Amino acid sequence: MAVTRNDVARLAGVSPGLVSYVLNDGPRPVSAEARTRIEAAIEELGYRRDGIARYLKTGKTNSLGLVLPDIGLPYYSEITKELNARTFELGFQLLIATSELDSAREDAQLASLAERRVDGIILMSVDPERDLSSLERLGTRVVVIDRPEFAIDSARSATEHLISHGHRDIGFIGSIRLRASQRRLRGWSLALEDAGIQPNAAWIASAPITRKGGHEAAHRLLTSSRRPSALLIGSDAQAAGALRAFKDLGLGVPDDVAVVTSEGTDLARYTIPSLTSIVQPIAAIAKDAVDSVLLADAAAVARINNFSYDLALRESCGHEAH
Repeated sequence: MAVTRNDVARLAGVSPGLVSYVLNDGPRPVSAEARTRIEAAIEELGYRRDGIARYLKTGKTNSLGLVLPDIGLPYYSEITKELNARTFELGFQLLIATSELDSAREDAQLASLAERRVDGIILMSVDPERDLSSLERLGTRVVVIDRPEFAIDSARSATEHLISHGHRDIGFIGSIRLRASQRRLRGWSLALEDAGIQPNAAWIASAPITRKGGHEAAHRLLTSSRRPSALLIGSDAQAAGALRAFKDLGLGVPDDVAVVTSEGTDLARYTIPSLTSIVQPIAAIAKDAVDSVLLADAAAVARINNFSYDLALRESCGHEAH
């Protein structure tokens, strides 16, 4: 039989109301002596709060939902860790669901979390540009982490960096069916056009966002009749696979091919050679997302998208590792 607050009260020799005040940190003060007895009784009996009862009383579950494309990818793994740390800091639990890069599954996961009465949902959508107005019917606040200008501008800067090293034959590896990759491709194209370079469609390789996908895409590009001398790669996972392809083909980095990636996770720092990469303020993004989703008086669906970035210069472009 489950231990109740009345059981705790009897063992501590206090009223059930005092037990409630200790558990909820109010609304009335409890003497230090009574608090000590109550906490000792809770420990001895192994009492646990009834989450359903708390929800019925307060209308809150102290939980947030997170829907993201693939937790196994470095960027999503790192931001999930930061989101979890922030929710824990605020006394919330984070429930995680993945869409596996599928919009229909994304919608199903959102509906499932709403049915669990989470207090809010953070969404990293497969297609953040799609009509999200239907999310208002979920009955819970949704914050979408979206980076439209960031993706274009950062890819443009990364490509400009490669051009500054004298490269003109610059390829692109991404997953073109995804919106984020389309934006990076746009940034790559703009940088080339600004430099008077005609983007070469033959140097664009679309592949799954995996190490295997990056390996196969790099192999295709670098065994063509006229291979690029540099690559902008959308994902650190793809970039790690590309490094294996370079090794297989006997190509040195950056002597034979220079590389810049667009995510800037720890993976980019610790590959051999280390990868020049766009670095995002992942901890700040996570904090903004969690804090925003808890603004109960704000709109039902909101976006956070005003993020800065830095270009970490490393060995894959001829710089020292750092």
